[in-house]
Order: sequence, then structure tokens, then C-alpha cells
Amino acid sequence: MSGTGGERVKSKAKRADIQGLRAIAVGLVVLAHSHFPFFDGGFVGVDVFFVLSGFLITGLLINESERSGRISIPGFYARRARRILPAATVVLVAVTVFVALTEPLTRLKVVADDALWSAIFLANVHFADIGTDYFASQDPSPVQHYWSLAVEEQFYLVWPLLLILLVFLRSSRRTIFGALALIWLVSLVWSIWQTNQAPVDAYFSSVARAFELASGALVAVLTPVLNRLRDGQRVTLFVVGLGLVLLASLTFTERTPFPGWLALVPVLGTAALLAAGTGREVGPSKLLGLQPLRHIGDLSFSIYLWHWPVLIVGDKHVPEGLAGTALLLLITLALSELSYFLVEQPFQHGKVPMVRGRWSLVLWPVSLALVAGTAMASNQYGEAELAQSRQEAQRYYQEHPEALQEAKPRNITKALRHSLQLADDGAPLPPDLVNVDHLGRDIWQEPFPCYASFDDTTTKICPAGDVDADRTVVMYGDSHAGMWMPALDAAGKKQGFKVIPLVKVGCAPYDVPQTNKGEAFPTCPEFRDWARGQIEEIQPDAIVLAHRGMLFMDSSTPDEDWATGVRATVEDLATITPNIKVLGDIPKIPWEPQDCVTDVDASMEACTARADSLEIHSNPITRDAVRGTGADYVPTTDLICVDDRCPLVVGDVVTFRDKAHLSLSWTTIISPRFAEMLDLRFPHP
Repeated sequence: MSGTGGERVKSKAKRADIQGLRAIAVGLVVLAHSHFPFFDGGFVGVDVFFVLSGFLITGLLINESERSGRISIPGFYARRARRILPAATVVLVAVTVFVALTEPLTRLKVVADDALWSAIFLANVHFADIGTDYFASQDPSPVQHYWSLAVEEQFYLVWPLLLILLVFLRSSRRTIFGALALIWLVSLVWSIWQTNQAPVDAYFSSVARAFELASGALVAVLTPVLNRLRDGQRVTLFVVGLGLVLLASLTFTERTPFPGWLALVPVLGTAALLAAGTGREVGPSKLLGLQPLRHIGDLSFSIYLWHWPVLIVGDKHVPEGLAGTALLLLITLALSELSYFLVEQPFQHGKVPMVRGRWSLVLWPVSLALVAGTAMASNQYGEAELAQSRQEAQRYYQEHPEALQEAKPRNITKALRHSLQLADDGAPLPPDLVNVDHLGRDIWQEPFPCYASFDDTTTKICPAGDVDADRTVVMYGDSHAGMWMPALDAAGKKQGFKVIPLVKVGCAPYDVPQTNKGEAFPTCPEFRDWARGQIEEIQPDAIVLAHRGMLFMDSSTPDEDWATGVRATVEDLATITPNIKVLGDIPKIPWEPQDCVTDVDASMEACTARADSLEIHSNPITRDAVRGTGADYVPTTDLICVDDRCPLVVGDVVTFRDKAHLSLSWTTIISPRFAEMLDLRFPHP
């Protein structure tokens, strides 16, 4: 969310209503991010800001050109530097330092990298590139909101230069309006198309958002015409505009396709509000200029910068619920007041030596240097702290040799219980975990790369196990089927059967309604149809079905639909072979494994999770659905948990690769036990 970064109105008497609009916009954003009831659509505050910025910047540039016959690019970017960089840099530095002091090293490295992208105003490109889902992300970056500042700055790399060209050609306002209208139309068309094809990319895209800034710019160009509006027309514009902004805020949700054409609702609403106050303010517009709205508008940029990181990184340090949220919002307001009076205002009013006039351009490299230096120093600090923590853990295990476990235990249950006993004894994590440094690559896709991704409807057939064997087993399911492939592959090689994986990530093998993180998932049923045909053709001796329990169910009655889908699919496949094994699911853990094992305060207890998640909830439903079909239900939770407790570390191995998938290292260790539990038997020929 941005727009608070636009040029400030020099005369409050002229457009005091704009400060009120800023207050409304930032208020909507904060309400949405605080999960305030009924304001899920408050994220449209960013669109309000975009329109405001387009209006203010364009108005100032056109007025400059009409007054002096030219536009000063150095002067423009000097003003932008004084307006944006001081507060934005302070927040980036403060957040990076706070994360270094309070978060695990892996989290710190991610945030430091995000801060660098934010400092060069390419945060939107970065977050789109890594596939950030702005609404669904469970571990969002505390500087993720800088994406909108990046959108603005990228727009202002192009628009002032184009405006200079138009001024050089002595273009009239009508010509400028035509150029803007073309930008507006092209951007809107692209936004509609990209929102449909690639919603994550569209959300962060400068091109898909350009029509929002262009809308404000168009209002600025039309100022002479709008000055002639009658009071009644202004009142109508105000009522309609405010109504559209509130309509979007109250009815849009995280599942609303956005931006696309729906962004026109808050965008046109904001444009109408700006038009209503252009020239002569009427009663409703004057209300926006009253206190405390105007003061909140003054603070809006700082509120915007501080609220998101305070909510994200502060959430772990306050009580849960309304009281905790209220405390975080008070902290946000206090930091915003300090930031406004001690950082924003001194730079804005030339009270900082050597940063006046065009000398302000030096703020661009200085800002980047400060953020880069902070990121580097923070990473070094985090690495040193983690090294010291591991040294202390090393001393603990030297003093308690009985705490050490064998690297590859034969009795998995006994090994799990030993880890839980260490947790109860307050033991630290073992210092030399064999897979901690490559945990991101410790995954089943490394040895088994043949699978269908989200957009695929088929996959290459890559046999595993004993590829020359006559007997064949099909492993069919989503990424949790792929997760068990190393164990099934080992069983096949030992017992003499070939394994054919038919795996599509995010797509359960059962006939159940699923989405892809809230989006339509048409390739899932298409893959199921293809996989059913492959199984019919292969005529396997056995089928192993595995899934992530009830993932992204698109249903108002998910339990019933899951049970129905499981049973129907198993009964259908039983017509091909009666030898079917349905695997139960493992729990999802509440934190990223890499974060837990790189936390300087990590312990065996802190890195032990409860077997309590949607996946675990699905297991009895799956078990009951399979009953009576002839298929066997095979529980797998015992391979990672005992007594509903699941240690992240067993021996010298991290058991989970991410929140929902076992590491390849642990799957390999438990392969013999998995084969025993699966108990694949084939009739004699």
C-alpha cells in the first residue's frame, strides 16, 4: 500500500480534504491487516493511495511546466528523495535489526534480502518472482508492503520523462490527457488479462497498476474543467465516490480477483472524491479536512510504513486476541508520531544539513548503503549468535553422552520417545544435524523429478523400485504421495516390484473439489482423468494412494465431501485391482523447520509439535470411508509422532523439510518400518 508517498500538498487550505482521504485510505489498510470484522476489503486503501499519488504528482509537474515552461527532473527526484527515503530507510533498518535480535537466522536472511529489494524499489518484482501470495502467505515478510512504493517509483521513472517530452513538444492539456488515457486503457486491459492468468503477478505488477495512478493523473489534467462544477455536482461526486470506496472495502475479500476490472470500483470512487474537492470544496469535502482526520492524514505515510512490520513481527510478543492487536496498533501510532516529527518533517522542511535542494539526491545512494550495511551486519551477528548457541549445545552433549542417539535407529518408536524425553529434560538441539544446511533441498523431488506441477495435466512416467520386476505398484496422489516415494522405492528394490509414480502437487487422488490456494484448479480433475486412464492401461498389482488431508477443499461440507470422494475413488480403482493401500496423513507443524533449528534459543522442547492439524483431522474420516471397500488403511503418523507429540529432531536428523513434508533424510531412515506397515503382498502367479 502506498500513495502516502506522494508529494504533500503545500497549501492545506487548498486541498485539506486530501489529508482526510489519506486518513481513510490508511485506516482501511490497517483495519484489513488487523483482521477487523467486515473490512476484509480494506486492502483497497492501496488503490486510493495510488490515485492520490497520480493526482498530486501530475498536478505539481503540470503546474511547474505551465509556470516555467519546463520540468526539472533533478528537482522532482530530489523532492521524492526527501519525501520517501528518510522514513522508509529508518523502517527498513529498524525492522532488519529487530529481526536480527529476535528471529531465527533463516528468517533474518530472508528479511534482509527482502529489505535490499525494497531499498532499490523492486520489492514488487521480488515478491512476484518468489510467488508470494499477498493474502494466503502464513509467514509474510515484515517489509512486504514496500511492494507498493516500488510500483509508484517505477511509474515515476516513466511518467515524468514522458511528460517532459510532451512539454518539449508544447503539448496542450488535451494532448497530455490523450497520452494518459492511452496509458490508462492499455494498463487496464493488461490488468484484466493478467489477473485472470497470473493473479499473483498481477497483484504486484506496475503495468497492471498503472491505470490506477493514471486515473489520478487524469483528474489533475482535468482540473480547469472540474473547477467549473456546480455545488450539486460536487456533492453527487462525493457521495458516489465515498460509496464506491466503502463498497469495495466492505464487500471485497482475499478471494476477490484483484486488481483487474474490480479495481475500478475504489479507483473511480477515489477519482470522484478528488473531483468533488477540486476548485471549491463543498460541505462533504470539507469534512475530510477536519481533525483528527487531517492529523491522521499527516501521519499516513509513517503509519503505513510501521503498521505492517509491527503487526507481523510484534504478534509473537503480545497476548493473543483483541488486547494484543490493540497494543500493536498503539505501538504503531507511537512510532508513527515519532517518525513523522523526528524524521519526515526535518527532511521535508530543510532542517537537515547537506540535504537541501538538489543535494537531496544523495539520499538515494545513502539509503541503499544504510540498508545494505545493516543487512550485512545483521547477518554476521545472527551467524555469530547461532555459532555460539551450537557451541553451548556441544558442551551439553559432551556432559550428557547418554543423550546421544544412534544415527539410524532400527526402532523408530523408541527413537521418537528418546527425543521426546530430551525435550522434557530441557535439552538443546544437537549441534551437528546432518541435513540442516541443505534442508531446502532435502526433499523427494531430488531423486524423483517426474511429477505434475500445478499447471500440468500429465506427467512423464518414470519407473522406480525394481524396474525389471514383473510386479507393478502405482503410487498415486499429491505431494504427500511423492513424499513417500523414497520409502516405496526402497521397498520395491528389496521386495522385487516396480513402482510407477503418478503424482500431481496439490491434487488429491480422490474425486473431491479442490482449489489451488483459493484459485480455480481445473488441471486437477484433468490430471485425475489422465491418471485413471494410465492405471487402467498399466493394470498394476497394487495401488498405493496418498494425500495431504483435505487440502484446499472447495466445499461447505468438507468432511462429508472428503469421505464421499475417498470412497468413490477407492471403489472405482478396486475394479482394476483389489490390492489397494490408502495411507493416512502426517500432521502439519506450526513453524518452518529451518526457522526452529536456526533459532539461537531453540531446544528440543521448542521444536516439538503437537499432532493437531487439518491433516490429522482427516485421518479418521479417510479410515472410515475406506472401511468395507476391501482396501487397507495404513496410518503413518506413528512414523513421526508418539502420543500426539512430534519431535522435529531425532538423532542427528531434522525430520521435516517444511511445515507439511518429511525430509528425504528422515523418509530414508524410516523406509524399513514403512515397508512393514504397508505390508504389500502379492498373490502367487
